[in-house]
Amino acid sequence: MTPSRPTAEGQPRGGRRSPRLDIDLPASLAGRSPSAATLVDLSLGGCLARCERPLDPGTILDLRVELGGAPFTAKVRVCESSVDGTSLSQPRPLYLAGLEFLGLPADEERRLRAFLDAERRRRPRARPSHS
Repeated sequence: MTPSRPTAEGQPRGGRRSPRLDIDLPASLAGRSPSAATLVDLSLGGCLARCERPLDPGTILDLRVELGGAPFTAKVRVCESSVDGTSLSQPRPLYLAGLEFLGLPADEERRLRAFLDAERRRRPRARPSHS
């Protein structure tokens, strides 16, 4: 996968619609079998989650996470899933799943945008990740 770089208009290349922010938030994914996850990056369009099991691309799940002290829920589609290479030395490998938000309601999108903006201001060194 080639790294994405912002274009002259500030939009990320490589299919990304919005810049990602590195983050570390506990979350849950509900579907046929609920599971715990950790969000490792977050954007207006989706997130990257670290999970204990691989997720099948195309699967629709309910994501639940606390943003700014309040619950945030969204329908997500699994775009891709792979082994987390940083976990290979552990007894059980972890998996990374790229999740796309589906039909995010306007009020939840505003909350998410406000959270991302606040995190970027709070962490002046935080740079959007475009990979």
